[in-house]
Amino acid sequence: MSDIILDSVSKSYEGKTVLNGISLVFKEGEITCIKGPSGCGKTTLLRILAGLTQKDSGTISGIPERISCVFQENRLCEDFSCISNISAVTGRSIKIETILDHLAELELSGSATESIKNLSGGMKRRVAIARAVCYKSGLLLLDEPFKGLDEKLKLKVMDYVKAHAGGRTIICVTHDNFEAEYMGGTLVDFGEIAY
Repeated sequence: MSDIILDSVSKSYEGKTVLNGISLVFKEGEITCIKGPSGCGKTTLLRILAGLTQKDSGTISGIPERISCVFQENRLCEDFSCISNISAVTGRSIKIETILDHLAELELSGSATESIKNLSGGMKRRVAIARAVCYKSGLLLLDEPFKGLDEKLKLKVMDYVKAHAGGRTIICVTHDNFEAEYMGGTLVDFGEIAY
């Protein structure tokens, strides 16, 4: 593992510049929160780091081999249970008992074997977060992960993510100043640097 270094990274869509020569360092094993207005390139940057979108120019180094993501959409298998959604990505690397422990921390014990399609939006969100946290990655990318959670649950889930950081690098996109402050680490304001 090492620092993730971006040097002059740019990306445009149909002639519209979304990222314009961004240079950043994400410190190994630390949390970085990125905030800024809609459309300033936060999600695009996460997609580039995840290898889902190609940058137009610039260089990126230090991205670990294993990456886990929480997208703005939950992207869960609706017919699978909570346990099955997590074990689908972890395989046999963690035991079912451990998955149950994670779900219990997120107040989902009573729904562990329930099909995702039967859960509320907030419950689905917590399963998506548990799935990303349980996957043994070197980089955890979080795109507005706490959206739709009430204040009490939000605190619990943020504590859960921090408790299970496990030394990995975490990059969290948020619009919420409180979330950025509570997660700690370095704060990057994309509204100031993206263009």
